[in-house]
Amino acid sequence: MGTKNQDPIVHLASGAVSGLTSCVLLQPFDLVKTRIQQQRQHHKNDGRKSLNSTVLRTVKDIIEKDNISGLWKGTVPTILRNVPGSALYFFTLSEIRHIFSLRHQRNISQNSTKSSLPVLSNRDNLISGMVARGSIGFITMPITIIKVRYESNLYNYKSIWGAFTSILRHEGIKGLFYGYGATVIRDAPYAGLYLLFYERWKLLMSDNSFTIASPIIHMTSAIIAGLSATTITHPFDMLKTRVQLKPQNYPNIWIGALKILKEEGFLRFFDGLSLRLGRKTTQAAINWTIYEALVTWFQQRRKEIR
Repeated sequence: MGTKNQDPIVHLASGAVSGLTSCVLLQPFDLVKTRIQQQRQHHKNDGRKSLNSTVLRTVKDIIEKDNISGLWKGTVPTILRNVPGSALYFFTLSEIRHIFSLRHQRNISQNSTKSSLPVLSNRDNLISGMVARGSIGFITMPITIIKVRYESNLYNYKSIWGAFTSILRHEGIKGLFYGYGATVIRDAPYAGLYLLFYERWKLLMSDNSFTIASPIIHMTSAIIAGLSATTITHPFDMLKTRVQLKPQNYPNIWIGALKILKEEGFLRFFDGLSLRLGRKTTQAAINWTIYEALVTWFQQRRKEIR
């Protein structure tokens, strides 16, 4: 039989704290990735330069123009998107997984996986992650658009409010949702695949003859899952950035994909992959390790009070 779902506030609070921590620490990765993808778009015929030199040059240019604080440009819209988005995602995910856990009797106990979360099948984990991410992604899409435009030097927005009003004035409401197709095609499969890999690795690492601390299991599982899911879905991240930055040239993901494939070649779809791998795997490790630790802590505190 399924158990009563945990207090939604636990998942909202745990998700918010994990989201805030990761977005502040990792904002420079996001900014540099956006700038590199933008540079590749404008220098299609210059040959493929070393990623290391491109990253270093991009970081140097940002610091020279905006000082070291320039690496955190776009942090405010990132927080506005990631903190509520992370809180809502973990809450929605917990509710969906709870529904699945009520439908299916699982033979593996939660304690055996070193987790405070229900154990589901691969299919249920895949669906849960995709549905939760797709729905929350739509809600936070306007903030994502403003963040990408504000970070880019293609636009001379002086403030977040200025970016918002300019988009509304020139592109209307639909301008706040440019690239949602590419975003959901990237994020929904990423979240589903990530959750599938993450839960499988937790089971594998828990099923051994020696004891491994829960944070180590969660962090290691998160890193492996992040590497796998990020690599598989990265082409859609690159397409999303193009559509959001230059909607006049890339009106949708299908036209954008054909245009890039014809003019720049298949490998261009993986521009910025190493940066995204570094960011996404680190973000996953931070988010899920903190989230699971906080959920466990809240559960233990509740038992002590009772």
